[in-house]
Amino acid sequence: MIKCAACNEEFNSDKSLHAHLKKHEIYQSEYYCKYFPRYSLFYKKQIPYKSKKEYFQTEFLDLQEFLLWEKNEKQEIVKQKILEMLQARIKEKNYQYAPFSNELSTLDLPPINIYKKYFGSYNAACQFINIEPLFNKNIPKDFNNIDLSDAEILVDTREQDPLQFENTKIEKLFIGDYLLNKKEYSYTFVDRKAESDFLGTLSSGLSRFEREIQKAIDLGGYLFVVVESNIGKIKYNQKKFNRKTSLEYVFHNMRYLSHKYARRIQFIFTGDRDKSLDIIPKLLYHGSKLWHVDLQYFLDNELGTGKPDRKKIEIHQQ
Repeated sequence: MIKCAACNEEFNSDKSLHAHLKKHEIYQSEYYCKYFPRYSLFYKKQIPYKSKKEYFQTEFLDLQEFLLWEKNEKQEIVKQKILEMLQARIKEKNYQYAPFSNELSTLDLPPINIYKKYFGSYNAACQFINIEPLFNKNIPKDFNNIDLSDAEILVDTREQDPLQFENTKIEKLFIGDYLLNKKEYSYTFVDRKAESDFLGTLSSGLSRFEREIQKAIDLGGYLFVVVESNIGKIKYNQKKFNRKTSLEYVFHNMRYLSHKYARRIQFIFTGDRDKSLDIIPKLLYHGSKLWHVDLQYFLDNELGTGKPDRKKIEIHQQ
């Protein structure tokens, strides 16, 4: 039974209680903030109410607050807390694999670097809670050190604003926008998306896009979705242009697809066309060697300058 804190009347469900609150002429947000006040761990500010579930789960107002708390808290307390946060996400979604870099970023959860700081690697942190990361392999040591001058890249005829690689051939592709042309069939496909295309695909175009993913899987293939923006820029533009598309819905769908079609699709945010031009041939060349690599982590860290730090890569053991 659930007791109303305002009058002690009991109810069988939250729904009944929330309907009852009208009698007190009080909104849900007012009710919970008044009778069950909760404050963030570092700022000590009252947590805003969005839903009952989120209200009682939230401990930090944003990632910046968490990072400040982490720097000022004892190591053992931080280690326990970040494992709890990871476990809570996995349990809530009933995941088979632990979250990936872009998932942590879109949810303002501790980034992989924090887990590396306290456990040595993200893999090691996940072992404490008996689960594998969705992407659990290292990036190939020769990721950047390859000669692609003779590589012919097939470009789909429907690609409206194709990237200009050194050696290309226009063809109608069954899946994606780019494919490496070589004697043996390649099972790695790349779908390039501008920011607006990404937002549209993961909102109104979701069903159609799922069919595209399924086609790749039916062939035993893998789909890289290369987005020519980054998460911070997308969030900024959402506010700047007052877009109608729900960004929460878009990022939810990105996370949903990544786990539903686990280890068959990966979203990569390059930031701009030049970086997409650089990375797409490498994705196609290395192919299946990258299927289990959290490329966003490496792009944002070891490969951020386009020149990988070999020592970091060798000890990462993600």
